Amino acid sequence: MNAEIITYFFIFLLGIAFVLPACYILLLHFGNRQYAFLKKLKWTGVLFLGLLCLWMTMSSFTEMVFRDYRVLESACVLEPSESKGTSIDITLTETNDTFSFRDGPYLEAYGKKVPYYCQVTTTRNQEFAIDYRVYDKNTKKLLYTN
Repeated sequence: MNAEIITYFFIFLLGIAFVLPACYILLLHFGNRQYAFLKKLKWTGVLFLGLLCLWMTMSSFTEMVFRDYRVLESACVLEPSESKGTSIDITLTETNDTFSFRDGPYLEAYGKKVPYYCQVTTTRNQEFAIDYRVYDKNTKKLLYTN
C-alpha cells in the first residue's frame, strides 16, 4: 500500500474517531446545566472537525474500498511542488489535470521543456491520486514508478 491510500484511510478513521465520542458526549451532557459551556463548545468543535474529515473522504469511499480506480494517460509536465521535501506536481497536458505526490522521481530534469509520458492512477472522481508512472515520451521506456 502506498502513502496516499494510507493517508486516505487515516483521515477517514480520524473522522470516525472524532464523530462518535463527540456525539456521545454531546447527547449525554447537552441538557446538563452543570456541564461547563466551554466543554460543550470543545466537543462541538471536535464534532465539526470529524464531520469535515468524513466529508472529505466519503465521496471516494466505495472507490477506495473496492479499488475502483481510473488510469489517466497523457504527455505530462513534472514540476517540483511548492511544499518542502521531494513532493512533485504532475500536470497532464491533454486534460490539464494536476496531481500532487509526496515522493518525487529521481529524474535528470523537470519542467515544461522536458517532455514525459505519464500514467496516473486516481479514484473515479479524481479527488485522490493513488500512484503514477513516468515514461520517456519518445521510447515509452519506464523511467520511474512509485
